[in-house]
This record gives sequence, C-alpha cells and structure tokens, in this order.
Amino acid sequence: MSPLPPTYKAASIPAVNEDFKIVELPMRNPLPDEVLIKVYASGICHTDHAMQNGALCWSFPRVPGHEVVGRVAAVGSNIRQSDPRAKIGALVGVGFIGGYCGFYCDSCREGVLAGCASAGITGGTYDGGHAEYMIAPFSAVLSIPEDALKTHTYAELAPLMCAGATMYEALRATRWDPGEILVIQGIGGLGHLGIQYGNKLGLKVVAVSSGASKEQFAKDLGAHIYIDASATDAVDAIRELGGARLIITTAPKAQAMVSLIPALKKAGTLVQVGADFSPEGNEMRVPNVYIVTNRLSLIGWTCGSSKDTENCMRFSAMTGIKPIVETFSLDQFCEAYDKVMHGNPRLRCVVTFD
Repeated sequence: MSPLPPTYKAASIPAVNEDFKIVELPMRNPLPDEVLIKVYASGICHTDHAMQNGALCWSFPRVPGHEVVGRVAAVGSNIRQSDPRAKIGALVGVGFIGGYCGFYCDSCREGVLAGCASAGITGGTYDGGHAEYMIAPFSAVLSIPEDALKTHTYAELAPLMCAGATMYEALRATRWDPGEILVIQGIGGLGHLGIQYGNKLGLKVVAVSSGASKEQFAKDLGAHIYIDASATDAVDAIRELGGARLIITTAPKAQAMVSLIPALKKAGTLVQVGADFSPEGNEMRVPNVYIVTNRLSLIGWTCGSSKDTENCMRFSAMTGIKPIVETFSLDQFCEAYDKVMHGNPRLRCVVTFD
C-alpha cells in the first residue's frame, strides 16, 4: 500500500449532543495489539446517535462508525504475522463489539466473546470507521474473503458488520425447524436483511409492516407472506397461519414488540433487536401470565464476536444476501446521517472512500 499520510479526515462529534464536524486528525502507528485500517466503506447506524448523545460513549471528541470494511495498512508488534488478518492489504472488517480479552473473564472462558467484561464498543470506546483510517484492537478485526467482492461492493459489505450480523445471529441462536414460521416485524435497515436470511435458512417468512405498497418489496426480498398491519390485525393474521415459532422485532419502541407476543405459538421465541435509548421508549409492560403458561421466551440480541460476523459474511457471500445501500462521500456525512436519523434513508446509508 502507499505510504501513510500525516493526517486523515474523519466525521467527529466534538462533545456530547453536538453536531458532527469533518476534521483532520493526526496519523499514529498502531500499538502492539492494534491494527491500522484504511477504510473503504463505513455504514451509518441508528446506534451512532447513542454515541452522539452519550448513551454509549463516555469521552469526546469521538469518531463513531461500527460497520467498517477496509484494508490493513499497519499492524502492531505483538500480532502474529501468520494470521491472514495481519497481512498488509488484507480485506478486513470491524463490527460493533470492539474487542475482547479472549480468556481472562468468565464470558470469554465460556466462549461467549460478545459478553466479555472488558469488551470495547467500536466508535464508542475508541474511534470508529467514519474516517479515512481507523485503529482497532486486533481481536475486533474479522477477515473478509476476497471472493466476497465478486458478489458485493465494499458498501454492500459494510452493513453486514452490524445489521446483517445481528439478524443472522438472532436466527442462528434460536430454536426452530425448517419450514416453521418466522415473523419479521419491520422492513427497514434490519428487517430487509432478516427476511433474506430467514428465506435462505429455510424458514417460512412472514413480513409485518404498514402499507399495501410494501407487499411486493417484501416478497421480492424473500417473504412468503406479507401482513399489512395498518389494514388487518397482525396477531390474528399470524394466529390463522398457526402461530409463529420465532418473531424478530426490529422496531425500536418496546411496546411494538410487546404487541406481537400473543402471535407466538407455544414455546415460541420473540427476539428484540431494535433498541430505543430514550427513557420513554425503553420500558414495556408484558403479559406475564400468558408468557408463563405458554412457555414463551423473550430475548434481546446484538451482533456478536468478530468470528460470528465472519460466519455471517461467508453465508451472505455464498447466498447472495445483500443490504440495499445508498452511498455518500465523507463530505456528505451530515446529509447521510440526517437521512438515517429522520427515517428516510434508502435502507442503509454508507460512507465510501477512494
């Protein structure tokens, strides 16, 4: 790769609740256990707002961005050169969970890396990918096969680091049999990927959203059935199908999740992946007797470890699952961020770099 520049551009939050600014930051070499990555694409996620308002970020200024695809530009002295992620020019990614101790805490010793007691948050604990370069702990870096670029652009790979991995892992972590009913509530940045994963994994996918105009889009993505919640009672419609083994809710409001609990069949599972960090949207009232008597499971889920995301990446490349993206330059970052925050993006907004 070409020599490193003395500085690089980034979209930075100067202080809590302040607007993003495009700034020049000094280049530095990675520490012994770090990797310097030249960023090719960085997806904008609603969680970036949780960095901006201080919910998931505790020191400023800060560069968010946890859906990162790029190439290795430099590696720290402790990193084994035999690891494919350590090769200069290697295609790599970084997701939301920004590193792990690996074997010191109980979670890591049990193999649950995403629960590491000292795990960082990419773009929250340290600067993320909304920049021409970023430095990440080596444990947070995942390998992306070069063949993935035969089916996906850099911009299409980036949202798989968080949105894609979250939906894929929520499906893989739950109990179901092929042909059973999976309900995906919402057809936005998360839901449109969940429909595709559910279809490719062999589930009968029921998409729930509002508006008749979304039916064809949902079916083009792989939904077998579309329910217009603005025209019919979604719970009744799902029950008529026999009930759902699994429901994944992507709407951030907690009560939107609760409303679908009665659509689960006995021993069914509801997974909440959307999160609202505001106090008014963060609480819910659940029908506890109904949950107990029907042996239902309610779980929350986020994307997992770098290895989990590698598995998602391979499956996506093999099956052709892609996010629908709209790309922006770094200088257009504020425009792209505004689109995401006000609910009118083309599903996933991604910053791309030359």
